[in-house]
This record gives sequence, structure tokens and C-alpha cells, in this order.
Amino acid sequence: MKTNLRLIGGRRLESLKTFDTRPTTLMVREAIFNILKNKVENSNWLDLFSGTGAISCEAYNHGAKKIVAIEKNKKISKLCLKNLYSLQNINNRKRDIEVICKDVLIWTKPNAERNVSTTNDLNKIKFDFIYLDPPYKADFHELVLNQIFNCNFMKKETIVICEHSLNLEIRKNILWEIYDVRTYGQSKLTFLIHI
Repeated sequence: MKTNLRLIGGRRLESLKTFDTRPTTLMVREAIFNILKNKVENSNWLDLFSGTGAISCEAYNHGAKKIVAIEKNKKISKLCLKNLYSLQNINNRKRDIEVICKDVLIWTKPNAERNVSTTNDLNKIKFDFIYLDPPYKADFHELVLNQIFNCNFMKKETIVICEHSLNLEIRKNILWEIYDVRTYGQSKLTFLIHI
């Protein structure tokens, strides 16, 4: 394992030496949480394609009340949970964190069953923030966005943050509008809200 992945503030996270993950860079994570400022505090945060959990960990450190991370790779999802459980003051907050090993394309289907074997009923949670970071070369950003915006886990005010390559342009459609786009090196952040 390599440990050069760091959170804002310098804490190290574990990450894998593999091409299956591409952790969001520190510069992009800092930008996201500078843009969102104190809105993250007491929010419900959904991290899709969570990888080793860097974004989920940042959301926790910025005061998110509930964090759900979805990652289909079993080994990587276990590492995501391990990274979240390594955070400060986590012992009293473990029931506020869910890491689900499932394919995002299946989990975000509008009528999908989202219960897991814990005390939380995920069908009742409405998320304030949804972070979407599919593999840059994948061609299903629009599919996942359409599924998200047709699901019952969004509020009218939910902010969807999509991280994608510089070459991809996410266009407005009948379900969402774009209210901000930021570029950081080879990464682009598109912020979307429900119409």
C-alpha cells in the first residue's frame, strides 16, 4: 500500500497501488470545501464511486452529519471504511457512516432497494450533497446523473458535484441546471442543482 494520499490538514490515508483508483487531488478537495464552506456542517453526504474515501473523509472532517459511500470494488470499499474509521472522534459516529460495496449504476436506479444490514434505512435519507466521480474514461456520467435526478434521495436544494476530465462537458438538461463550473489542472468540477 502507498500512503502518499493526504487529507486537508496533512493526515495520511491509505490508498492502493492500482489503476482502479484515482483519488481526487488535494487541490481539488481543498477547492470543493472552500466553495461549500460551512454548508457541509450537519449535512447528509453521498459519495459515489468513492474509491478509498478521500472525499468522504473530508466531508466528515468538515462536519457532515451522515456519510454514505458507494464503491463496487470489495477490497477498495473495505479500505474506504478503514480510512473513515481512522478519523478523529469516530467511535461515537460509526453509525453515521455507511460504506456500501455495490455498483453505482445499480444503486442509483430510481427504484433500487437501498437498505443495508445496519440500523439505517437509506430509503428515508435525503442527501444535501452528492459527489460523483466516475472513472474519467467512463462514458456513463450522463446516465448516472439522470438516475440520480430521478431518485427519491434528493432534496430540491441538493447540490450534485460531478468531478470529470477537462475534455468532458456536462450539459444542462430538463432535470438539472448548472450553476458553477471550475477547472483545476486536468480535472473539472461541475455543480448541478435540480430544476
